[in-house]
Amino acid sequence: MLLLREINKLRTGAETVISTDLQEIAAALIEQVKDEDLMDVQKLGDNITQKYDRYGFEITKLYIKKGATTKNEMAWDKHIVHFGNNFDKCKELKAIVRAGVPHKYRSSFWKACIKRITAHCRGRGEPGFYKTLLSQAGNDIFTKQIELDLMRTLPNNCLFNTTSATGVDKLRNVLLAFSRYNLEIGYCQGLNRIAAFALTVLNLKEEDSFWAVVAVVEVLPEDYYSQTMIGAQVDQRVLSDIMADKYPKIMAHFAQFKIDLSLITFNWFLTLYVDNTNIDVILSFWDSFLYEGDKVLFRYALAIFRIHHDMLLTTRDGIEVYNFCRAIGDSDMSTPENIKRIAFGELNPFPMERVSKRREFHYKKVVGELNHLNELRAQYNTHKRSSAIDYDSD
Repeated sequence: MLLLREINKLRTGAETVISTDLQEIAAALIEQVKDEDLMDVQKLGDNITQKYDRYGFEITKLYIKKGATTKNEMAWDKHIVHFGNNFDKCKELKAIVRAGVPHKYRSSFWKACIKRITAHCRGRGEPGFYKTLLSQAGNDIFTKQIELDLMRTLPNNCLFNTTSATGVDKLRNVLLAFSRYNLEIGYCQGLNRIAAFALTVLNLKEEDSFWAVVAVVEVLPEDYYSQTMIGAQVDQRVLSDIMADKYPKIMAHFAQFKIDLSLITFNWFLTLYVDNTNIDVILSFWDSFLYEGDKVLFRYALAIFRIHHDMLLTTRDGIEVYNFCRAIGDSDMSTPENIKRIAFGELNPFPMERVSKRREFHYKKVVGELNHLNELRAQYNTHKRSSAIDYDSD
């Protein structure tokens, strides 16, 4: 922001020392930041106190604060001045995304990433498409389930914690629209938190948040949110493989107490860490996830376990392990700085090729197991019907 203001001073000074294009970009960005700060106040209303942060989350130990301009923020200012809202993938941009996206640019950065991910999707760029979805008749089963989940989506966020809260109707609309857009998925628990979190960052803009949900489904492997959740099941097995390779002592400790890793991490992946760690970590994860892709899921999970490696090994039974891991994402050590240092530093190299190969291997296994289960179920039903006929004939 300081850099932008300096440019604006030059723009309004006696001499023109920068190009007209840069002058216009700087002026537009200053107005954008003003508008976003105003939106923070408007969307939180009377709740913008010390109790809630700018995204509506209840403040506990860690929260987003406005402070002095950092080196990374100046790097973002420089990028915006030179490239505007062009966030095409490149090595330099990836570095500053990993370091953190400043609040004043986050909404526009997310929207640009979402637009890139969903560029090929049905209805993208078609005027009135979102409103058309809302006007269509939906599946009553999905509608009822969405209604049941509204109040338990983000209970510690003032935008969603009561039936009259600002974001509830918008969340309902986003989820209903998605259920009518993607008929294969319809609605699946986990999508409610993703939609709600998108709303908090994208200034409660329904259509932007709807496309955010579409983008998440596009980035993740197929069948992540289907009835069988094959994609999500596969990723848990992939994570288990990588954990065994990276942190064998933790996995041996889990095996000792018969701990299933997926009971801890399944929800992390399904909700993209929303409501499973503190707001700072969730934001930093989403920044990189939208820019880099789903490999970040594994990087963050591994980093969280690495940070708590030694403490986790001191747990003495299964209950203690589960209780420790339930709070692991929100511990004092789970800061964005600690997690990113390991996720994007210590874990390197972390080739996507390995993740892809493990996914392919476990996908075949999971599908085979489900097919076998369906065969057993069919045999059981056939036997049950046959027994019923024999009983009737007696």
